[in-house]
Amino acid sequence: MNVINKLLILSILSFVLFSCGRKKNEVNSGNSSSEFQFTELIPVDTVNAQIGDWIIKQEMSDAEKLNPTVTNDATAHGIYVYIFESLLDIDRITYELKPRIAKSLPEISEDHLTYTFELKDNIKFSDGTPLTGEDVIFTLKTIKNPFTDAQALRNYFVDVKSAELVDGNKFKVKFIMAKPYFKIIYALGEMSITPKHILDKDGMNDKFTWEEIEAAQKSFDAKKFQDMQKYADFLNSEQTSRDSAFVIGSGPYVLEKWITGQSITLNRNKNYWNLQQISNYPNKLIFKTIKDQSAAIVAAKNKETDYMEVVQPIDFVENVKDPGQYDLKKSLVIEPSYNYIAWNNNHPIFSDKKVRWALAHAIDRKSIIERIVFGMGTLIQSHIFLKSKYNNTDLPIIQYDPVKTKQMLADAGWKDTDGDGILDKMINGKKTDFKFTFTNNTNPKRKKIILVLIEQLKQFGIQADIQEYEWSVFLDKIKKHNFDACFAGWLLGVTPDDPFQIWHSSQSVGEGGNYWSYINPESDKLLEANRLEFDEEKRLDLLKRWQKIIYDDQPVTFLWSEPSRNLYNQRYRNARWYPYPNSPLLNEWWVPSSRQLYKN
Repeated sequence: MNVINKLLILSILSFVLFSCGRKKNEVNSGNSSSEFQFTELIPVDTVNAQIGDWIIKQEMSDAEKLNPTVTNDATAHGIYVYIFESLLDIDRITYELKPRIAKSLPEISEDHLTYTFELKDNIKFSDGTPLTGEDVIFTLKTIKNPFTDAQALRNYFVDVKSAELVDGNKFKVKFIMAKPYFKIIYALGEMSITPKHILDKDGMNDKFTWEEIEAAQKSFDAKKFQDMQKYADFLNSEQTSRDSAFVIGSGPYVLEKWITGQSITLNRNKNYWNLQQISNYPNKLIFKTIKDQSAAIVAAKNKETDYMEVVQPIDFVENVKDPGQYDLKKSLVIEPSYNYIAWNNNHPIFSDKKVRWALAHAIDRKSIIERIVFGMGTLIQSHIFLKSKYNNTDLPIIQYDPVKTKQMLADAGWKDTDGDGILDKMINGKKTDFKFTFTNNTNPKRKKIILVLIEQLKQFGIQADIQEYEWSVFLDKIKKHNFDACFAGWLLGVTPDDPFQIWHSSQSVGEGGNYWSYINPESDKLLEANRLEFDEEKRLDLLKRWQKIIYDDQPVTFLWSEPSRNLYNQRYRNARWYPYPNSPLLNEWWVPSSRQLYKN
């Protein structure tokens, strides 16, 4: 086992044990005694597997975009993963890096400044065009172009200085680093390769030197780099992420059509280059938008959909007690994820960490887990997955404490001076009431939780309201920091932790992941040091110290981690549920011909 894979295995070993080692698990919510049956990973079942049928998956909203360079949307990722491919994959069972487009893991220089990949020479995009190193270099340029909507992705590549073909060999690419970054092998390896011949027919990106791209990143002057901005406008457009003429990859499926607000349909790539290793049994994968969750449950029962993630715990526990009655099965899968409340740290009220601490003690997390999540939740105190070795377990659990909340608010200067039942304070010479609005997408479970939060805060003289928006509008508002507070979730990866993307102050500008605008120089220093450190034990210390800083500042209120809940039709074979983000691989599912519903 090489050093990189050993590092990966060590970092997530406890996660694997937690997810796969037991048939039953008591879900810890403080006082919960509920037991739930977690779904085990079944053995591969592909003997006599047959091609055919469809999988219709319910989605709560449209994807943002399907070009992987310009979207950071989880819904989109769950779709484009079947269209685009990367140099390397992460095995969903062992979590080891393994080749996909590349022939093998890269050759790495001793100083960690060059990474050389040799590509397989038989790979073709779905239109029959060979995939080469020129497509890899093109993709990197589009990510590093400072005007593309790739800010969340770009921060992982900030230290990549350039990429070039080795001795003109179109199947050998060398990446050159400006400085070492411990996680760059994952960033390079997981980069979804897009087609140069489709997205840059005029060769515009060939004109952009790496030095010019770096200069544009520093100045961000669109007038000075007009061609770069012009190309970015094209790549950022709706057409390039929705039109099947542009959304072309080398993966097992191809985009057929996208009907806005209704469905996204992928067709089986009959000429897929890698069928010996990666299957594509279903003829179609259809991602059907059904926003109302009650309607989604009815659709699953009526066989109008085949698979859905159950947002409302009550639906999973109470409303589909006997799934077999509807030819359905349930799965309950632990994924590395968590929920939290993001406070806009630039807001006059939430800029004070004393207030954020008071709010942390004002929220009765245990009662919410019991009432709304049916006990399927584990309290968390940190961004790092609670079963990861990097998790700082020394952080005390923040308890619900009304007395402490009132005292903290008083110490922060909040009092009801006019007797109207709402706290107030002079801020910047102006009397300010403790009033704010939770921004929410149209997610019924989140709405229920927010309504409980509003009631819990009311007893302390805090008036909170809720405003709901469609998913795309919601994303736009939080990206632009146009909100007071919001309930949100984060799906973590299984690679060694690098929280830079959503916690470094540089990511608090523009549309970076740090949309709650948290800035702390000490936090920044530790995050920067973590990126440069290849010694596992030293990084462990850095991350635990960093978590303590975040804990002390409480820029967000960490709530709980909960499993994903799923319903799916039992006609499918080889339905494997991995302890991995976006658990199933739908291309692996198949249906015996006698049970297939759709014949084309």
